[in-house]
Amino acid sequence: MGSALSKDIYDHVDLRLMAQTAVGVAVVAQLYRSWRNRINVPTYGGVLSFSRLLSTIRMTLAGGDLWRGKYAKHSMILMPAAERWNLIVRNQYIEELSRAGDDVLSFIDATNEGLQVEHTLGHSTDQDNLYHVHVIRHHLTRHLGVIFPDMYDEICHAYEDEFSGSEWKEIELFTSMLPIVARASNRIFVGLPLCRNKQWLSHMIDGASSCISTAAIINLFPKILRPIVGRLLSRSKARKEYGSALAREIIEDQLKLAPEERPDDYISWLLSSAPPEEHNVDDITQRLLLSNFAAIHTSSLNVTHIIYWLLARPEYIAPLREEIESVTSRLGWTKNGISMMPKLESFMKECMRLGPLGAVTMLRKARQPFTFSNGVTLPVGATVGVHLYATHYDENNYPDALKFDGFRFIGKEGEDDNVEQKDSTSKAKASTYAITPNYLLFGYGRHACPGRFFATMEVKTMVAYLIYHYDIEWAESQSKGVEGYRPPDFWIGTSVIPNPKARVKIRERRA
Repeated sequence: MGSALSKDIYDHVDLRLMAQTAVGVAVVAQLYRSWRNRINVPTYGGVLSFSRLLSTIRMTLAGGDLWRGKYAKHSMILMPAAERWNLIVRNQYIEELSRAGDDVLSFIDATNEGLQVEHTLGHSTDQDNLYHVHVIRHHLTRHLGVIFPDMYDEICHAYEDEFSGSEWKEIELFTSMLPIVARASNRIFVGLPLCRNKQWLSHMIDGASSCISTAAIINLFPKILRPIVGRLLSRSKARKEYGSALAREIIEDQLKLAPEERPDDYISWLLSSAPPEEHNVDDITQRLLLSNFAAIHTSSLNVTHIIYWLLARPEYIAPLREEIESVTSRLGWTKNGISMMPKLESFMKECMRLGPLGAVTMLRKARQPFTFSNGVTLPVGATVGVHLYATHYDENNYPDALKFDGFRFIGKEGEDDNVEQKDSTSKAKASTYAITPNYLLFGYGRHACPGRFFATMEVKTMVAYLIYHYDIEWAESQSKGVEGYRPPDFWIGTSVIPNPKARVKIRERRA
């Protein structure tokens, strides 16, 4: 009996020793990988996953001050994210990154890892299979003038449904903007009547939020466990099946037609660009889900940012309203009319300069070693990005960068009085959708946001319509009567969002 007990004790000790050894080997392996793939630049935080998570929490609490400080002090720095360390560089290196091919620095690989696309969207984005991006970049952009009347009509109906009446109505602005943006976008994506179907709209709105939160949870785990956790949490198949059931009729109607008989709309553009094996309801629905994922929340957040700034700077309401009334009385509510509002364009651009939706842009994952002009080498598997938030606050790019100047982008008084005669090059530079090394709202280079022209048109139309047709104020419970009040933005890791719960009062303008 004593011998058996001794054997049990020795076996227990052996198992404990093996477990301790395994943990030790894992830690040493992690330290070795960190040493082998080290990048010789300053780091915010530690090197192990646990310290990276703690550093991400600290970074979230510090917010914009931290990013501006690190930008001013270091041209390159390693910053934490839930899923990895990112090398963040100033925009002085932006052309080097932009010139690198996708076989060297991959936008797709960085996106797939950050969003855990396989488990959240259920569609691994391959560089050769992004035909919905081609449709957005080419077909949608070329048809902006054609689709404007439908988009505008839906905005009118959506505002009427949400905000009708001459009495003050108190709302959460962001929550109310989500279905309006969803309706306007889906009027183009799927048309009537599906764009007003509450089940479809809810599915599109909730799907994006669910994907982002699921990806965040998956990325908290070590890489080796992420596929397992992803499979346990994934609802992508169920989301696609539900979406397919709602969209089946309109997609099947087009599948029955010869290509030349199909209407000139978004679904027909998808079918004309899709490979033959994807000419089915499920795959076309998947592309509609992806299109909505990119469209709804970003535009809703941008509209919210703009209105918050408008309420914080109410002296801009009168000149903006005057411009909108003047232009629409001459040109109507048209694509051409919306493009001839330089004061509104400048105001929007300044709001989004000060309130971009993230601290970082142009994330790329290295498929091959990449060496910068200063000699720093990015190893295979590492991720690099460019400062977005801090670039927009750089005094070298924008004098008095911390100051809100709603007409910053229209030059000196009177310079844009004859905007219809203004040369197209300077107009393009002042546009919200312009991309330059100093203005990175939509990214930069060949992977800049393909839908920025549609998104800008949609957001500008929504803001113009609201300013012209509605009175809007802070709810007393929100501002407490403080002059110039604007609720602080929320930081979540590298993301920046306007306070989604802030309350405003809105009513139709009295004649």
